[in-house]
Amino acid sequence: LQEIVQAQYEDDVQYVLVKEEGPDHNKSFEVCAKIGDEEVGRGAGRTKKAAEQVAAYNGILKLKAQEAAAEE
Repeated sequence: LQEIVQAQYEDDVQYVLVKEEGPDHNKSFEVCAKIGDEEVGRGAGRTKKAAEQVAAYNGILKLKAQEAAAEE
């Protein structure tokens, strides 16, 4: 996602923690990936890093879908 954003946008990707739940030994995190003010992906995971990776993957899917729709 970072490479796509750097090539096509003037902003960087920001990962924002949306939710953190559970006891210390069993946490879950929800993160959103943003380009500027636009949310491009969301992800959840057992660690912040895992949630960021899912958000990045979902962001790639969204950007690719937008790109494909623009070409039609």
